[in-house]
Amino acid sequence: MKYTISPSAWGAAFPVPAAVVDKHLKLAGAAQLKALLWLLRHSGEAADEAQIAKAIGQQKADTVDALHYWVECGILIAENTVDDVMPDSGINHTAQPASAVDCVHPQAPAAALPVLPAVRPSPEQVAARCAESKDIRYLFNEAQVKMGRTIGYDGQCTLLMLHDQYGLPVEVILMMIEYCVSSGVFSFSYIAKVGKDWGEKEIFDIVKADAVITALKNANTAWRKFAAQAHLNASPTSAQLKYIGIWTDEFGFDTDIIYIAYEEMANHCRSLSFPYMHKVLGNWHTAGIKTADQALKALADKQGARQNGARAKEPPSYDLDTFKRKSKEPPVYKKKEK
Repeated sequence: MKYTISPSAWGAAFPVPAAVVDKHLKLAGAAQLKALLWLLRHSGEAADEAQIAKAIGQQKADTVDALHYWVECGILIAENTVDDVMPDSGINHTAQPASAVDCVHPQAPAAALPVLPAVRPSPEQVAARCAESKDIRYLFNEAQVKMGRTIGYDGQCTLLMLHDQYGLPVEVILMMIEYCVSSGVFSFSYIAKVGKDWGEKEIFDIVKADAVITALKNANTAWRKFAAQAHLNASPTSAQLKYIGIWTDEFGFDTDIIYIAYEEMANHCRSLSFPYMHKVLGNWHTAGIKTADQALKALADKQGARQNGARAKEPPSYDLDTFKRKSKEPPVYKKKEK
């Protein structure tokens, strides 16, 4: 039997990129095709994931995964929202979730793993792996419990390829999912990204996985405390959390001394600059400075050294009381005088 489009159906039509049919028809899942078709039909309208999910009858997390597939294929372009934090010349402030490996201190370069291939296992292959391996069955069941929803074919493919291609053990994948859920970011595209990082870093046992998660949680805790002092409302980027992790774990600084470096940066920069703060804190670490009082004294000594005569004997402008007062007030950026 042959099929043709009814002439009456052409009354209302919209274009579809040829690559969708030529390259992705066999690879894309039902949710991915539904999401793309809805967007193509409403291409002139602004829509978020929740609206699209409702329209196509899918859960929001599944819809996010579906849209990310087309972004990675180059069919869609994701428009990111801008952070409330001022732009920084050295750090990307697009609000992207911090990878659970990005926040670990720099290590020796690891061999890069390829991204998960577009050709995924078929439903029959997934079912066969599930039938032959109790570990895979356990992985799928526990993932659904931790995520509070059914994972579907797309999710099963991602988890199966993380296990079979990246070599991540089941218990490590489940620890990764548990952290992602606790952080509020647990789309399968993000889980795949984190899994790739963990595979490259050879995080193949629960001890290493626990160390990574602990470092990330510590960095997030320090960020929240510092952000409250500095009146920053945006979520941290991967780069910012990496800096925070170095300052607190490697340098051994608390958020009070980090905030003093933030104020010093604000006195010299017209926009937020974590690299500038890193230079200040790195100098203090090299000089053996460990506390907020020592940092304030170092700044006062530096200021005093620049003065001469009677002005050099005046009380320094930096003191702990002023620091505590300023920590409760929003910072004021001043243009650097030429």
